[in-house]
Amino acid sequence: MSVYWHIKNWVRVGHNISWKLTFHTLFGFLYLYWPKEIFYKESLKKHDLVISYIKSELSDVIEDYKNKPEINGVDVAPSKNIWLLWWQGEDNMPPLVKACINSTRKNANGAEVHLITKDNYSSYIDIPSYIMEKHKNGIISFANLSDLIRYTLLEKYGGLWLDSTIYTGSPIPSGIYDYNYFIWHTEQAKTGYVQQDDYHAFIVGSKPHAKITAFVRDMFLEYWKNHDVIVDYLMMDYLIFIAKESFVDVREEIDSLPKMSKRIYELKEMLDQPYDENQFEELIHSCIFSKLDWHRKYKKTSHGRDTLFSVLIKE
Repeated sequence: MSVYWHIKNWVRVGHNISWKLTFHTLFGFLYLYWPKEIFYKESLKKHDLVISYIKSELSDVIEDYKNKPEINGVDVAPSKNIWLLWWQGEDNMPPLVKACINSTRKNANGAEVHLITKDNYSSYIDIPSYIMEKHKNGIISFANLSDLIRYTLLEKYGGLWLDSTIYTGSPIPSGIYDYNYFIWHTEQAKTGYVQQDDYHAFIVGSKPHAKITAFVRDMFLEYWKNHDVIVDYLMMDYLIFIAKESFVDVREEIDSLPKMSKRIYELKEMLDQPYDENQFEELIHSCIFSKLDWHRKYKKTSHGRDTLFSVLIKE
């Protein structure tokens, strides 16, 4: 999302929810570009306000899930589905997205790969009409609709969700499907985001009907019944945070996940460089997945040589 979208939403949040929240959001946002302690403290205030607001607005859902047990993972078979989404369809993918999709197909390791689009999503899941109407009217952004779609698919079928800009560099281990709930879990760091690098929701999976996937889905559905403004663009991260905070079983599941590589962003910064096979191979074997950005403009050649970007899109 562009900075312009965020600014517009901060104004909407101020008008409809709280100008205090907008104030702390604005100055907390500055920490991402100017990491001063004063802005970090503003981000923490912002997180507290967002969490308190969501909890107060959706307290009934939270209370309901406190009494719901987690599934017995021993009795639920792993679901080897991989879910990808490109709303406009495969024929309208930018080259870098197509490279990412093809890399996942190549490295699916026996899992069934499903590409979800606007033309086939209803064959897999039911999204309430009020959600699609609000999306059509610009109230629900596509990013927020995507959040709901991923958790609805995972709750119903299980499997692994990868954002369309995830490059898969080597075969996906079958053990990733054995967890009741899986998310890219790394060492915590001071980031300014609510999850503080604890988890990254662009790689997430579960068994069918897992507690947290059902919870996040239901929280989204209930929120949009009564709201026309998203309290924060990254609301999904706040919902996961609230689930960890509210449910001991969910917290134990996430905290017990293996710590994954933080090198997940390195490939993105290498795409403009001349292709170095050894460097590329070392990275993709160190970190199976890489998060890319299709909005960025990359060069195809550098110093007379093909860039890594050029090599990936040719593949």
